[in-house]
Amino acid sequence: MQVLGIKTDLIKVGDDLVGALKKGMAAAGLSLQDGDILVVSESTVATSEGRVFKLEDVSPGDLACSLAARYHKDPREMELILRESDEILGGIPGVVLTLNKGFLYPNAGIDNSNAPPGYVVLFPADAQKSAMEIRKAMAGDKKIGVIIGDSRTHPLRLGCVGVALGCAGLEAVEDARGQKDLFGRELKITRKAVADNLVSAAQIVMGEGDEGIPAVIIRDAPVQIREVSSEIPTIPPQECMYLGALRSGPRPYTGGYDDLIEQAKEAMNDAYAPYSGFKVGAALLCKSGRIYSAGNIENASSGADICAERAAVAKAIASGEREFEAVAVVGNTPDPISPCGICRQSLMEFGKEIQVVMVNLKGDAVIASIEDLLPRAFTGRCMGLKI
Repeated sequence: MQVLGIKTDLIKVGDDLVGALKKGMAAAGLSLQDGDILVVSESTVATSEGRVFKLEDVSPGDLACSLAARYHKDPREMELILRESDEILGGIPGVVLTLNKGFLYPNAGIDNSNAPPGYVVLFPADAQKSAMEIRKAMAGDKKIGVIIGDSRTHPLRLGCVGVALGCAGLEAVEDARGQKDLFGRELKITRKAVADNLVSAAQIVMGEGDEGIPAVIIRDAPVQIREVSSEIPTIPPQECMYLGALRSGPRPYTGGYDDLIEQAKEAMNDAYAPYSGFKVGAALLCKSGRIYSAGNIENASSGADICAERAAVAKAIASGEREFEAVAVVGNTPDPISPCGICRQSLMEFGKEIQVVMVNLKGDAVIASIEDLLPRAFTGRCMGLKI
């Protein structure tokens, strides 16, 4: 298998990427052959498509500023991360871990490297579409594949490997289930990440710095070229053996339940807390779309106290509701307030996927499923009941 680099001039916003690749191939005496696979850097594709942002032109919102302070990020870059991300899972100083279009990526794939000073490069808007368009423009009468590739790190491993963002003309993932191993045993799980492996091979030649090689031709790879352009398959986070096993506890709240939070704040004002003075408000969103809110209710006999969350649940149940989507809880606490154990158990009764939005009066907010907050909970199933 050969990996042949295509050196080009610096690609700028609006440049003709296909023209630049053809020019670079001609200068190197290269031409595409049947079976070739063209791997193109995602940052080069994104730049040509205008996915380059000047940070001075980005106005960060309150949430971006809050998260930037938490993760030691530039608030303007944090604003772009929020816009690009499907979900923010957490982070460490300098890096925010995100889900972006089904991919697990630091900082939503936003890149400072290979961008002009003061600018950042985002992912291509639609890497799959870009791969298809480049293939159509480059192929001529040849049967080729095209992959839009990037690099990223693996958990607990130092260094970068390749990952495919878009793929046309070949199967991105080959199903090896049913094949035999060296001892004749049938493979039950294995799927080959063909496109990712090809990008890793390409990265050796393309490099990460000033090599000026934004694309390579991979020749004689043991890969069949076929007329397929399906999306690169992903799996839900809860089914990922890494993320599913490690993901628990609250993650930054990035929106979706703002109205619920406001109603919880209003309910907090009506809480009855003459003994402790500690008021809590909760608002429960039912799958019917109705919202039931309540504040906590104290009693001279502290054992008779009712938390805001359970008061809201009681109102909903009394009104005939049984299916809940989310609950917002607000309190005047240093960190976002968290439901007590009894409230967690009460919510779990009605579904492990209920989202719990925890907020303080400073505006700090995190979100988690009730199962995240109460793993391995005791439910009716523990008694053999099907409810």
